[in-house]
Amino acid sequence: MPSKPAKPIRSHNASTPLLASLVVASAYLLGATVFSIASAAPQTPERAIRFAAVAGPVATPAATPGLEPELPPAALIETSATVPALVPPLTTMPAPVSAAPRRPRIALIIDDVGLDASAAARVLALDIPLTVAILPYADAAASTALAARAAGRDVLVHVPMEPLGLADPGPHALRVDLGDADLRARIRWAMARVPGAIGLNNHMGSRFTRDPRALRVALGAIAGQAPLFVDSMTTADSRGLAVAEGLGLAVLRRDVFLDHVIAADSIAERLAEAQSLARAQGHAVVIGHPHDLTLDALESWIGEAEAAGFEFVTVTTLSAALRATPPEQISASIGQ
Repeated sequence: MPSKPAKPIRSHNASTPLLASLVVASAYLLGATVFSIASAAPQTPERAIRFAAVAGPVATPAATPGLEPELPPAALIETSATVPALVPPLTTMPAPVSAAPRRPRIALIIDDVGLDASAAARVLALDIPLTVAILPYADAAASTALAARAAGRDVLVHVPMEPLGLADPGPHALRVDLGDADLRARIRWAMARVPGAIGLNNHMGSRFTRDPRALRVALGAIAGQAPLFVDSMTTADSRGLAVAEGLGLAVLRRDVFLDHVIAADSIAERLAEAQSLARAQGHAVVIGHPHDLTLDALESWIGEAEAAGFEFVTVTTLSAALRATPPEQISASIGQ
C-alpha cells in the first residue's frame, strides 16, 4: 500500500519576528529619547525671593514712651517666592577702563528723605548722580522712591535702628532686645515699604550696630537679595561692615557727615574735608540730610567741586569700582 505523501514542511519566515522586534525596540528607544530630552530641558526656576509689598501708608505716630504701633500682620511682611528680586540699580554700569587718571570720586547720600515733599524735590533736583536714603515709615516712602528711581538715582532704605540714649529712631525700629522672628519681620517690612531699593543704611543705630547677633539676624533675613549695605558709622564701635561682609553683601562705609552740626560754616568745613579725603584715598562716602542749610550749601558747592575735578557717583557705581580695584592700586592711591 503506497504511503501517504508527506505533508509539505512549512518554512517559517525568519525576518517577520526580527522585524517586529526591531519595531518594538525602535519605539522603546524613541520613547526613551523623548523622555531624556524632556528631563534635560531647563526647568523654570522659582523666582528669587524678595520683599512682599505692604499695602497702604504707615502713619508716623506721636512719640509715646514705652509704646510702639503694632507691626502689620505677618502675612504682609513675610517674603514671597513668586515675585522678582530687588530692582537692579539704574547706575551700576562700571566706567570703561581708561588709561587716563581717574578723578577722585564722591558718593553723596542724602538721608531721612520722604517726610517732607518739598525737601525731597530739592534733593532730586541736584543735578548729579546721587543716592537717596528713604525712611520706610514715611507716608510718601513709596512715591518718593519711585520718583527717585525715575530720575536715575540710587535708592536705599534708611532702616531705623536702636541708638544709645533716649532718641527715638521711629516706628518698628530694630532693637537688640528683639527676638530673631521680630527682627526678620521688621527689616522685611522696612524693605517692602521702599520699592526699587538697591540696599539699605542705618538710621541712628549706635546701639544696634554694635551687636553682632542682632545685626547678623536682621541682615541675614535679606541677604538672599544681595543688597548693598552702607554703614552710616553712627558709632566707632559698629560691627556693621564686618557682619555684612561675612554674609556676602556688598558694603560701603560713611566717611563724612556734612551736617552733624547744622550751621553754614560747619557744613562748609565738612565739604572741604570730603574733598581732601577723596583726593587722598580716591573716593569719599558723604552723608547729608535734607536741611535747608545743607541743600543750600550743596547747590552752590556741586558745580565748584566738578570744576575742581571731582566726580560724583552713586553708591552702586562706587561699590562696583572698589570691588574691581586690586589692593595694590588702592594702596597706591592713598600713598601707602
